Amino acid sequence: MFVLLFLMFLVGCLLVVPLLLVGLVLRLAIGVVLLPLRIAGFALRLTLGLVLGLVALVLAGSMLLIPLLPVIALVGAIGLLFRLTRRHPAAPLATH
Repeated sequence: MFVLLFLMFLVGCLLVVPLLLVGLVLRLAIGVVLLPLRIAGFALRLTLGLVLGLVALVLAGSMLLIPLLPVIALVGAIGLLFRLTRRHPAAPLATH
């Protein structure tokens, strides 16, 4: 019984180990062939993530500024009134 079990184990190893090696070589070859595509996909995802993140940041900043628009308009009007009422220095005389 033990000898029969040992023979089955030996035959199983003789069939399974080469199949495992062939599977490993195929997986490695496919991985090497597809590596440039994986790198390009990573670069594309990184670029899109950065661009969309920047757009979201700009939109979030503009949304935060919407409630401040009346304050910004009031400060701008006061600044324009100040510039209109300020005396301008006399133009220097050209002496040639």
